[in-house]
Amino acid sequence: MRNSLVALFLFGASLSPLAADALSDGIRADLARERRRLAADARSLVETTRRLESALAQVSSGARSVADGSSRSDIGADEVARREDALMAFEQEARMLLERRRILADRVVERRRSIALLEAELATKKAPDALSGHWTILLDPGEQKGVFRLTLDGTIVAGEYTLEGGYSGSLRGTLVNDRLKIERVDSKLGFSAIYYGRLARDGRSITGTWQATTFGTDTPGSGRWSAVREEPTAEETP
Repeated sequence: MRNSLVALFLFGASLSPLAADALSDGIRADLARERRRLAADARSLVETTRRLESALAQVSSGARSVADGSSRSDIGADEVARREDALMAFEQEARMLLERRRILADRVVERRRSIALLEAELATKKAPDALSGHWTILLDPGEQKGVFRLTLDGTIVAGEYTLEGGYSGSLRGTLVNDRLKIERVDSKLGFSAIYYGRLARDGRSITGTWQATTFGTDTPGSGRWSAVREEPTAEETP
């Protein structure tokens, strides 16, 4: 179980952010299954223990009955043999239940260890971020290029940008599921545009539309835009 989990996590390190999110969901599903199995094994252990206690009581009672019959002259050999046969059956049942109880107890311990491992991985594993990073963008009409540097905190987006033509400033917005809304606040023009986009399933591209919020600048008032995630440099890679 542990080896398979380690392999799963190493494989997940190479996945895109959205795929890594799916990996975390898979770990949570494994955790839920292990908890259900633990509950079922624990119930079986309780029931087996109850049956074992009853069987051991029968062994004790049967042993006393054999000893009593052996010491009494009014009880014949056939009756003593019958009681001994009954005792052997009780002992066999008890041995079977003892082995069953041991297997269940070992399984409960192993399930608890697996659950602890899965919980620890979820607690220490930093959730992958589908948006944070540098994005090369292209605005149409005009094929104006630039870079968005974005960070994501929950659903809140913040960042900075530079565009051809000497434009720069800050970005603010939200990401809900795969729907992105970013407001552009230019260092000279102020609140100048709103970008609406959709994050691709692989977390590597964004496409959408934009609208200007300032007018009289002799520039287009709306259009389309796209963005491609830049691969981190060696200095940026953790």
